[in-house]
Amino acid sequence: MNYASHVNKVKSFILDYSKKTDISELLNNPLSELKETAYYLFDELITITPPIFFQEPHPIVELFKLIEQSLSPNLKVEKALLEHLETWWVEWHFVATMNAKLLNEHNDPQQKYLIAHTHHPMRNHELSHYAKLFTVLPMPICNVCVETGDILKVNQRYIDVFGFTINDTPNVDIWWEKAYPDIDKRNAARALWNASLAQAESNKGDIPANDYQITCKNGEQVIMQVSGINIGNEFLVVFNDATERIKAHEILSEMAFLDSLTKIANRRRFDEKIVDEFSRVKLANCQLSLIIIDIDNFKKFNDRHGHIAGDKCLYAVAQKLADTVSRPEDFVARYGGEEFVVLLPQTDKQGALFVAEQIQKAIEMLAIVHEDSFTGYLSVSMGINTVNHHQCDDHLTFIQAADDALYYAKNQGRNCIALSPGK
Repeated sequence: MNYASHVNKVKSFILDYSKKTDISELLNNPLSELKETAYYLFDELITITPPIFFQEPHPIVELFKLIEQSLSPNLKVEKALLEHLETWWVEWHFVATMNAKLLNEHNDPQQKYLIAHTHHPMRNHELSHYAKLFTVLPMPICNVCVETGDILKVNQRYIDVFGFTINDTPNVDIWWEKAYPDIDKRNAARALWNASLAQAESNKGDIPANDYQITCKNGEQVIMQVSGINIGNEFLVVFNDATERIKAHEILSEMAFLDSLTKIANRRRFDEKIVDEFSRVKLANCQLSLIIIDIDNFKKFNDRHGHIAGDKCLYAVAQKLADTVSRPEDFVARYGGEEFVVLLPQTDKQGALFVAEQIQKAIEMLAIVHEDSFTGYLSVSMGINTVNHHQCDDHLTFIQAADDALYYAKNQGRNCIALSPGK
């Protein structure tokens, strides 16, 4: 490397940019014209040709030591420029080295196994751009030696996300200890990773993706989908932030069980919940109560006031039910149309009757005018059934008994509560 010529050109570059008033903004913007121009200068000055071997001391580090000696050490702007430039150039040097190495292996008949017979999206023609992807991809990436477990290289995004540098985690054993302080979680995560590595051996080097909850240097935890590829005696590990994907999945799951109109659980969620609660009753000496609720003469309300008013009415009733049934273990859902259900775990008939009476009062307090109702206001009819662990053979029969009680309450003139006689 022609250090004298390179020092002068890089020094001139730093001096020119140190005069710009927006230098701080340029340094902090990864897509700035400063970084782009710095890359062009690097590309012009640094040439890497085979044979490629590891050099110590690092030529870029040595170059920047000489540049620093020729600058004024007290000028903060120049120092900041120098530090950023050195960080970029060290990484770009790695990129150039890997590109040259891969190109050399590609042209060597003895090394063609690296790219033959594989369909991994980061191999074939893209493999020659592996090193470029290392810095371009907006996700954490690290390069690990298969034989020693040493972490050879990490990109800036890796440091930004996890806070760990190579000095913090020089090998995978230390990385596991820091990323998983809890030994049980560490063993479980490491077992999953080892299984993925074993699977990669029969999968042309492709390390399958799995989710890992990783502890960062500052103690925060992030969920990452970790995958990778095996490249000869090294493997490349790619970390993809899974937080948004998992959050989106949870939202979609919640939406799948949410009634879009009333914003409480829907029939599908109730069908799952009743099975779970019935199973719990079978295993424990406890009782389970169900209240089925029907808005009285709701069709007439809809016909008189219109469907928009009807929808508002359904929403108001659903929210009032949710507010009234307040225990964490209790469950409220829209059963269909103008019918709602309330599941009350560990609740006997008297307890269910008390809750039903509270619901009745709460609906009356809404004071929704209903000219076709006996009272002149919106009201509900309710049927209650209770089961214990001796009677929990069939949840469908359990529901039907509560529905029969509701039918009885409606036949009694509506706006009342009926208890199933049970066994």
